Amino acid sequence: MTRPRLHWTPEEKMEAARRSCKKYYDRNHAIISLKDKASINVDSQKIPKQRVKLCAGRSGTLANVDAALNRLMNGSSTELFDNLVHNFKVSTDIKSCIQAITTLLVKVEELQQQVQECHRATLQHLGVGKELRQVELTAGRVDDVNKALEDVLMHAMDDIHSLLYHHARGELLYKKTPDFAVL
Repeated sequence: MTRPRLHWTPEEKMEAARRSCKKYYDRNHAIISLKDKASINVDSQKIPKQRVKLCAGRSGTLANVDAALNRLMNGSSTELFDNLVHNFKVSTDIKSCIQAITTLLVKVEELQQQVQECHRATLQHLGVGKELRQVELTAGRVDDVNKALEDVLMHAMDDIHSLLYHHARGELLYKKTPDFAVL
């Protein structure tokens, strides 16, 4: 003969489990509280008191990434993109202009990789906070430059007249956004 079932429905089972946990906690409240206090004290002792250098690693610091981005833009993203479009307008050799944009894209992708490494290192060593927001701001700037370069390249490869038309109407991506290379 088997034991009779005490709880037939899932609700009864959940209520029985809740009562059991409550009984256990009420019975062992003092011991559980002491363990929680001890674990909090141990965790706070493990946190280093000095600040970890932001994004210190083999790729350099976040300031180096910012400086490289500003050097790439020569201080202003709008001027850079206007110069690129002007080169398409006056040049007879379109392939060299496309090659210039491709070279810039490669440099921006390297910056994206460095920013991703900075993001991982900052998140691991410092967690969320002011430092992580700085890294995410720089990552956003690098992404914006990358998107704008790809937009100009896409229009140039599609049709040079399309690029010039969209540039004249202010419909290119870099024309719709503020100067994102300047902090």
